[in-house]
Amino acid sequence: MSTTIIKLKSKHKPLQVINPAGDLFESFAAYKGMEGESLSNLRNETAHILSFCNKHDDTKAKSVTHLAFGYVQSGKTMSFTALTAMARDNGYRLIVYLAGSAKNLCDQTYDRLRTDLFDRDSHHYRMVKEDKQMADSIRKGMLLSKKPILLIPILKHYTHIDALTKVCKTEVFKNALKGETVIIIDDEADQASLNNYGYQNSKTGEFKMSRTYESILKLRLALPGHSYVQYTATPQAQILISIDDILSPKSHTVLSPGAAYTGGKLFFKNEPANIVGGSLIKKIPNDEAYHVRNNDLDKMPTSLHEALWFHVMTTAILVHLQEKIQYLSMMVHPDNPVKSSAKFRDWVKDELERYSKYLLKPEGHDSRRRIITELKDKIYPEVIKYMDKDEIPPFDDVLPFLSDAINDCQLHFVNSKKDGEKEIDWSLGSMHILFGAQLLNRGFTINNLSTTYMPRHTVGVATADTIEQRCRFFGYKMKYIKSCRVYLPEQSITNYVDYVDNEEELRTILKNSDTLKEAGHALMSSPNLQQCRKNVLPSDLVKTTMDGNCKMEAFDNPDVIQHNNSVAAAFVKKLEKEKNISHTLYKSTTKQREHRVWNLTIDEAVDFLLDFQFASVAEAVRRDNTVRYIKYLAAWPGCKIDHVEFMQMAYDGKPMRRSFNPDKAKIKSTFYTGADKDSSIYPGDQNVHMSEDTITIQLYNFELTPCFPNRPTAHTLSINYPKKLSTAYCTNNQEIEDIDTLFKEIEEEYESNA
Repeated sequence: MSTTIIKLKSKHKPLQVINPAGDLFESFAAYKGMEGESLSNLRNETAHILSFCNKHDDTKAKSVTHLAFGYVQSGKTMSFTALTAMARDNGYRLIVYLAGSAKNLCDQTYDRLRTDLFDRDSHHYRMVKEDKQMADSIRKGMLLSKKPILLIPILKHYTHIDALTKVCKTEVFKNALKGETVIIIDDEADQASLNNYGYQNSKTGEFKMSRTYESILKLRLALPGHSYVQYTATPQAQILISIDDILSPKSHTVLSPGAAYTGGKLFFKNEPANIVGGSLIKKIPNDEAYHVRNNDLDKMPTSLHEALWFHVMTTAILVHLQEKIQYLSMMVHPDNPVKSSAKFRDWVKDELERYSKYLLKPEGHDSRRRIITELKDKIYPEVIKYMDKDEIPPFDDVLPFLSDAINDCQLHFVNSKKDGEKEIDWSLGSMHILFGAQLLNRGFTINNLSTTYMPRHTVGVATADTIEQRCRFFGYKMKYIKSCRVYLPEQSITNYVDYVDNEEELRTILKNSDTLKEAGHALMSSPNLQQCRKNVLPSDLVKTTMDGNCKMEAFDNPDVIQHNNSVAAAFVKKLEKEKNISHTLYKSTTKQREHRVWNLTIDEAVDFLLDFQFASVAEAVRRDNTVRYIKYLAAWPGCKIDHVEFMQMAYDGKPMRRSFNPDKAKIKSTFYTGADKDSSIYPGDQNVHMSEDTITIQLYNFELTPCFPNRPTAHTLSINYPKKLSTAYCTNNQEIEDIDTLFKEIEEEYESNA
């Protein structure tokens, strides 16, 4: 495996030269037992991230955003802890951690930083508590002679972020940090992005900031020259929502997993095959795939029975007989309603109690003999299937320890936010079984997870990020990987295999892309990745906002105007040179009403739209949604489009004059040229002949009065979405898993976590 270092184009050169082998980084790496290739990767990738942060004393620099992309459960916390150590080696004094949207996740980060850094070296690291004395704690910490780096983990919730922002605006804080920049580390950064483009935006196509995301922006604005590092395993949102402002990362690092990492390739592709020797995935029969409405089971399914006893016997062998590990865990992840998890918990509890009684019966008892025969003939062969021959214990040696595993079992019901915030004391049992749904997803750590039973039946198309959230069984399990099993319905197995393929393609795209803009182009063009639900728009959005004409006003600031004028001029010049005009409209009228049309290929249309900048979030969202819509329609056999019409409005006339409000960056007068009194002469810009079979992009050139200094003219766009296409699209996508429910769940998680 080679070290992953992203080489960026000249316009995204590193911002500083980093000392990658400082004392604190090397001490941390040694403490974590890093060596060889793993140490080299950690050192190089950490230095790469830090090199794209502003210098620690460059408060006059524009704030920057960098993306760090790693596998699920692959050690992103290790990466940002290493980044903390290297930051101190390079002079930084303060780091803020947006450490998850639930209290237990924030506490988890606080404990890791304290254990791995502060407890080992309190002279160079200082933990700062989120309390009323925070500003004074920061002031005192900044005055210490050994100049420790101050570490502030906070909950990713608007009340906590706003409280920190209030501190950052005080004179005490400003004087303490005078001349020093801050690094903000956003763990699970795609959660914040999803929150921005949530349920309401999917319904209206407009942009409304959630309170949490708005608070993040305010925090960033309060910290001059700061660097914002986004950690995520699902970066599609950051790549596709390529907003040209503070929200958008301009550089990226692909993180390498450690040598002991066991992820999707091993579980679902059996790669490399020599590690296990076969599949760790067990198929749940279709009639046992649980769904609260479509298949609400009334008795314990056979597959759950088998998974449970696989786990009991594995615990008996590895924990009690061979003493190779202190405990093992199992996750049971049914459908979302609490009653579903309760049903599965009760089945497991009853089963364990019943079998425990049977095992206590005298040796000749029928019930005891029956279950022992079943366990020996059906469960034991699967348990020892991939074990090395010299490690396989005889069944008779295992039998006495089955009762030990049962009697030392802890059942955990994790189905409310209160449950999710409780720290599990893993030392209380040698076997743990957790029951839950949504709260067992992203960020919830299940230690020593060896058996996963996930029978939930997905209706429609599963999204990549939803699948990723359920990958709790990935991680560092090499020492007991041969005793791991994952039980899934057939459709879920297919979804995971596709997800692993997509994840690898995404990593390849990011490794080979010099910029995230380039990665966005590749991602949109990928025949595999374009069908994940982030690229499939909600039907409600298409129905309400992608029907008819939509004007777009790209006038937010002089830089955007200059950029788009250059893009438009170069694009039209290229069309004139390389393509024939499809047709000309209203040639016999005034030049203001004469338009010419070219037929663009799908790639030409996508490239042009992605090159066009919008500083307004709402306009950027529409631009990116239009690109996804085009890519979907081009790939969909039911209504396949093979080109996009490009209409240059008033191509041979002077720029069209429009009254403009620079403060609001909006045209005050009518955007479109209206119809002639006799509409047969000219029907108006909105009604000129456009194809009913594909999307049309209209390019306008306006003379703005008053205008920004030195920017008298500005190009912008209007998009026409035919009714025929939106109707067909909405009909085709009725079976997509309820995206409204998904967005509601995400927003409720953000807005209710305090």
